[in-house]
Amino acid sequence: MQDIEKTLCSVPKKNAMVCLTGGEPLIHPDFFHIARTVKELGFHWGMTTNGTLIDRHVAQQLKKAMMETVSISLDGLELTHDTLRGSSGAWAKAVEGIRNLQEAGYAPQVTTVVHSSNFCELEELYSFLTDLRIKSWRIINVEPIGRACEMSDLLLSGEQFRELLAFIQSKRYDPACSMEVTYGCSHFLGLNMERMVRNNYFFCGAGIYVASVRSNGDICTCLDIENLPSLIQGNIHKDDFWDVWSHRFRIFRTDRTDKSQLCRYCEDRVICGGDSAHSWDWNSNEPLLCVKQLLKDNREEK
Repeated sequence: MQDIEKTLCSVPKKNAMVCLTGGEPLIHPDFFHIARTVKELGFHWGMTTNGTLIDRHVAQQLKKAMMETVSISLDGLELTHDTLRGSSGAWAKAVEGIRNLQEAGYAPQVTTVVHSSNFCELEELYSFLTDLRIKSWRIINVEPIGRACEMSDLLLSGEQFRELLAFIQSKRYDPACSMEVTYGCSHFLGLNMERMVRNNYFFCGAGIYVASVRSNGDICTCLDIENLPSLIQGNIHKDDFWDVWSHRFRIFRTDRTDKSQLCRYCEDRVICGGDSAHSWDWNSNEPLLCVKQLLKDNREEK
């Protein structure tokens, strides 16, 4: 705990936000102590969670700890969500967590990872979230990383990706839609599509605006990035965080597109920057997924 407090004290507070992430972060015995310390040190803080442990008491405790934002994952309708997570009842617990947060005074965001199995449920899920009074719905696609590498059939095709973006765009420009529906921060989509599905143009801030501290103290960047030894920048048990942030992270702050056969000659490489760092193969120096190319290939096939 002392290392966490020392680390946070070294970070300038202006525009800084602490996000506690993980499938079930509330199982940590010192969770609320950490949360209160984060707030007392002057940081904004939020949480990304599966929502299964947020009962009424926990929701009230989060309010007392002055948590500002929360995002809960709902990856499809009930059967699809539970099947993907391998846990019967996970969907019902997540929905109950949302209701408990609303009762405590929050307006929780819902995040949905879209894949081939829940792609056909988008409209029905939208109706459900509308009835649930959700104000913000963040939609992202399943990535060719982690366990998804073992289930490539879950990845979206070019046609499905185009339909997904069209769905998001239709909701954003529908006067009857009171919900903010947005595509996540991942991936450059091409200039014509960028502002159609989200508020800002794509920019991957990993190692530029975003850093993380893992449970063992390792200082890294976005936690979605593969945990490679070459990407670890230090450890808070022996290094000063602000010194690490100020003088390391060079691998994330240099142009990696020049090393890539796919990116080197792309007309949008300066804007894209090699796309998301979490979907970059740091061994071969190639993007694992180029959505712009995927959308282009789909148009050419038609």
